[in-house]
Order: sequence, then C-alpha cells, then structure tokens
Amino acid sequence: MKTAPCSEADIRNIIDICEEVWQALPDKTLLRHNTPEMLASCVKEPNVTLGVWDDGQLVALGVLYVPQCDEEDVANELGLAGWHKAANQKLFVVKEQYRGQGLQRHLIIRLEQIARQKGFDLLCTTCAPNNSHSIGNFEKEGYRFAKTEIKYGGLARNLYYKFI
Repeated sequence: MKTAPCSEADIRNIIDICEEVWQALPDKTLLRHNTPEMLASCVKEPNVTLGVWDDGQLVALGVLYVPQCDEEDVANELGLAGWHKAANQKLFVVKEQYRGQGLQRHLIIRLEQIARQKGFDLLCTTCAPNNSHSIGNFEKEGYRFAKTEIKYGGLARNLYYKFI
C-alpha cells in the first residue's frame, strides 16, 4: 500500500469511497454525509487529502481542511481562533476490509506532519460521540476532548483539539 496526496483527478474515487463507507454504516450518524462539492474542495489548496492506495484502488483517506466559513471552523467554536493558526482533521474513511490495520492513525500522523510544514500549530476535529474507534484513534494521538455540540444539520459531535 502507498500513501499519496489526492488531486482533482481523484475526485470520483473520493466520492465513491465516501459513499460506499457511508452507505454501509449501520448508524448513519457516525459519519457526516459530505456533498460532492465539499469533497471536491478537500483536494484544493490550502486543503490536503491523503489517500491510501492498494493496487491502484483508493482504500482509505484523510483530510486536512482549512476552514473557509464559521460553520466549519472548529477552532472558533473552541474559542481558539485568532490565537493560533488552526486547521481541521476533517474526514477519515477506511474501506471495511481494510479496517484494523491502523490506517486512520497513519493518516492522522501524516496529516499532522503536513500541517506543521504549512505552519499550523493547532489541529481540531469532530467525532460522533458513539464513534469509539475514531475517538480512540484521536485520543491515542494526543487530541483532547473539549465539548459536545450539535453540528452539521443536527448531528451530535465531540470536539477535540491538539497543539502541534
């Protein structure tokens, strides 16, 4: 498997994996159902989407997202905007047959490295309160729970942050 940045040429693959993972969820509140437009924005600077590829197939992805509006700005919701250069660890999906291999943590770490190179010193993320796998992965990487809020059209989300 190889990890590489995704580009606009990969948008169809990104949409397909996100839809496949979302459709297979027994609880649709675990993951935000992002629009194709939002997913397309994730491959455009200043954002970075990293993909994990196995034999040419996209099997996992993670997004470093620089918020363009208040609704997406988790640092603002935490009262940390303006004090730090902040970005979000926005979206992580792993195809079911590739789960349990540490791919989410691998992507979290790689995106933190990229964020540091871009001059960010604060990363924020949201997780569904019942998404124990994502919560565990972010906590193992040093993210701290701040609070629970209703976001994304009515979904409960735990807000986490990490100074890098």
